[in-house]
Amino acid sequence: MTFVWGTEVTRRERGIAFQMYAPRRTHLASLLDDAALWSDRTHLVQGSRRLTYADLFARIEATAALLHDRGVRPGDRLLLLAPNSPEWIVMQWAGIRLGAVVALGNGWWSEPEIAHAIDLISPTLVIADARRGSRLPAGTPALDIADLVDVLDRATADLPTVPDVDEDDPALILFTAGTTGAPKAVALAHRSVIANLHNLMVGTNRLPHQLDPTRAPLVILQSGPLFHVGGLQATMLNLLGGATVVFLEGRFDAGQVLELLERERVTVWGAVPTMATRLVEHPAVGKRDLSSVRSITMGGAPVPPALLARLRDVFPNARKGLSTIYGMTELGGTVASASGALMAEHPSTAGPPGRVVDLRIENPDSSGEGEIAVRTPSQMLGYWTPEGVSTANDLIDADGFVHTGDLGRLADGLLYVTGRLKDLIIRGGENIAPAHVEAALLTHPQVRNAAVLGRPDPDLGEIVGACVEADPGVTVEHLLAHVKPLLSSFSVPAEWWLRTDPLPMTDAGKTDKLTLAANWPSAGGPGAAGIAGSE
Repeated sequence: MTFVWGTEVTRRERGIAFQMYAPRRTHLASLLDDAALWSDRTHLVQGSRRLTYADLFARIEATAALLHDRGVRPGDRLLLLAPNSPEWIVMQWAGIRLGAVVALGNGWWSEPEIAHAIDLISPTLVIADARRGSRLPAGTPALDIADLVDVLDRATADLPTVPDVDEDDPALILFTAGTTGAPKAVALAHRSVIANLHNLMVGTNRLPHQLDPTRAPLVILQSGPLFHVGGLQATMLNLLGGATVVFLEGRFDAGQVLELLERERVTVWGAVPTMATRLVEHPAVGKRDLSSVRSITMGGAPVPPALLARLRDVFPNARKGLSTIYGMTELGGTVASASGALMAEHPSTAGPPGRVVDLRIENPDSSGEGEIAVRTPSQMLGYWTPEGVSTANDLIDADGFVHTGDLGRLADGLLYVTGRLKDLIIRGGENIAPAHVEAALLTHPQVRNAAVLGRPDPDLGEIVGACVEADPGVTVEHLLAHVKPLLSSFSVPAEWWLRTDPLPMTDAGKTDKLTLAANWPSAGGPGAAGIAGSE
């Protein structure tokens, strides 16, 4: 019998007083039942590989049996460390099928960052490709994700039934750059993920029971990493919507994206602004047939109006389908979005908050600008610590509102994101904590002080700049050699300012980054450019 996702909104009476839809799903594994409608459709494409929904379901069961044989039980943590691939999707769902808590690791992490994540969540098993597997601490129980390609010969007779869960039980862990340093583990409940999907599907009139199985499927090009909350959101929406999902082979490359858009007749593309900028500036952009693309979703960083105008030129059939979203990992996904005529009329807005999203501006100034605070059923349970999920944090207040650290204002019901309170660098869609990079620099014996800040970049939006107070004779090459093993590749500074005199300080005794930014030398030092992608 088909489950009918509800559109009635009620206020939840237990725990935080969220607005929630009813009726609703309460277990992520039940989403696989909704997707059974699409059994014969192609779902996952990478290179020459094409898997139908039926193929996916069979692989999920076989992989769940493999994980069960390896000792994975309900509540255990699984850590995924791999590039985008069909096997990532299979493993994610197999873990959910078993009742495990699936942690989506950042494939760009260095060895110390991987070790930190493992210390935080104590996974029963790490599933990694060869490259990431080589960075694991000695003795870590691990499974090579390449072994899942031929998993179908695994017997499933002894596989237990899907375990019961409460909708507030943890289901997934995503990692985010904390402003104070190393990555934090964000725990999302079944309720968190389902509420985000439910809200988005109501807003687009694409609830599973509303879809016409005789219509051609959407073809989605997934070019962003699956370990981001946007990747998770896309993964599950695409499953429920009967979509065909195309993955890149390797890291982001604008030329490959153009080729796939044309060859696979892609209808929907999601990107961060840096990806979109590289694509519209690629020399082959005018030589490809991009007429199939009818929708482009932008997120991960502010979208310049000039870029939107350029996208309308390059993708004429997507002019009404351009959209932008606002959200964050701790909010479990999207809380505001704008598209079509609304976006054309108000190109700088993030759109209205979702129907079940309570959003307010804290301590607004005379212009109405203040900190964006959100209460939504999709928000996190808390941060995962070695002791389990901790709800004690400075992000969620007594009323259940998440203080985002972003500045914004509301006008005529529309949200405008105007800046950031928190000290984060957004490089090509990746959040970087300056304190984390500073801590790595300060482990060098000849570094006395360091200040890291975002530097403007026309391609990536921001890059990492490091002002370092060091002993005479220390060079950029010395510092690069020191920090590269300690940091994710996207966190390594690309601009350097070396000095032997003390860094300027504020009256409170902190490094005066405003003065440093205002006096930054015009020429930065060497650094490798790149974009966070799927490899």
